[in-house]
Amino acid sequence: MYRKLFTIGVTCLMTLFVMTLTHVADAQDKITGPWLWMIAPTEANQGGANSTDEDSLAEASGGDVTEAGVAANGANEGDKVGDLEWTLGEISETGGNNVNDLVNEIGLGSGDVNDHSSYALITLESDSDQAGVEMKVGSDDSIKVWLNGEVVHTNAINRGAGDFQDTFEVDLVTGDNTLLVKVSERGGGWSMFVGIDADVNAVVKPFPPPVSGKITGPWLWMIAATEANEGGANSTDVDSLADASGGAVTEEMVATVGANAGDAVGDLEWTVGEISETGGNNVNDLVNEIGLGSGDVNDHSVYGLIILDAPEDQSGVPMKVGSDDSIKVWLNGEVVHTNAVNRGAGDFQDDFKVNLVAGGNILLVKVSERGGGWSMFVGVGGTWDIRQDSFVSVEPAGKFFTTWGSLKAR
Repeated sequence: MYRKLFTIGVTCLMTLFVMTLTHVADAQDKITGPWLWMIAPTEANQGGANSTDEDSLAEASGGDVTEAGVAANGANEGDKVGDLEWTLGEISETGGNNVNDLVNEIGLGSGDVNDHSSYALITLESDSDQAGVEMKVGSDDSIKVWLNGEVVHTNAINRGAGDFQDTFEVDLVTGDNTLLVKVSERGGGWSMFVGIDADVNAVVKPFPPPVSGKITGPWLWMIAATEANEGGANSTDVDSLADASGGAVTEEMVATVGANAGDAVGDLEWTVGEISETGGNNVNDLVNEIGLGSGDVNDHSVYGLIILDAPEDQSGVPMKVGSDDSIKVWLNGEVVHTNAVNRGAGDFQDDFKVNLVAGGNILLVKVSERGGGWSMFVGVGGTWDIRQDSFVSVEPAGKFFTTWGSLKAR
């Protein structure tokens, strides 16, 4: 456990000095790890301060791996960045060259490594939310720190370091907190020191696989009209399924238990179709293709339903979506993302995390369209398969109808 920051009054300090000589005022244990490590080169003579805000992971991987992606979604031992792999290693808590020593020890580099950035990744497990806890770092040369995907500290400087130098506050959440520390080296010594005044366990944990592409389906589709000129952002939280069916079908019902191909919503039926992974009008194209609409369809909401079968429970799974216009996402009956916006889209735009359960996961995505293009892009990380030919829960017999009936009665 790392909770080793001591603020000691003069009287207590004197007593401790006499009795044990053990604790030092304002001392903090350093997190030695093991951490998960990667290094990446900077431009020649541009290491250190000049590379603090340069994404060396993206440069080394041709854009396949980014600092933002690792900071938010982590990495796993053996994952590649260019020709190197993320590698476990424990760093010394002393010395002005402990990063360089470690890099040599675990085989990421050899000799005196200059003009490189090191990346150290670890998970801080917390039993509760902890706000405003103190973190200390030291670095040779510059340093950048992310916690749970957010930059919490930057110091673009060329300096030596043998101990802590910078102090700042961070907020921890209950459960896993992803900590990524980047130290950019210009020349000479290369060192890193990290400590936190909080009740945490610092561990390396496996992360769910990242989003690897767009889910094209097959999905089960339905569209429903909004009020005139009220599509897009204004219809994000309006239940257009209920409006179209006179209350016989609701968003909550479908998000909780699914639907069947051929089920009616007003005059239309849920219809199976695959959506293109490209284009700024892929929803409109699909709607025309499967016969739910014709021509340029405006002031409507589309609903895409799919079931993802997961082999086990998976927490903190990355998910990405893009939409023209607004979007709302349910997973297993719970709203996991809402973005009430009018915008165009040709790719992912929003990032968030979800929890998958073992077995079927009902995913419902709603995109409300005001006018112009109409598009949807969805990607989910983790490990799962698309359930084929079924879009309803497969709980014990009768549960689908019992749940549907109880929801309708609300």
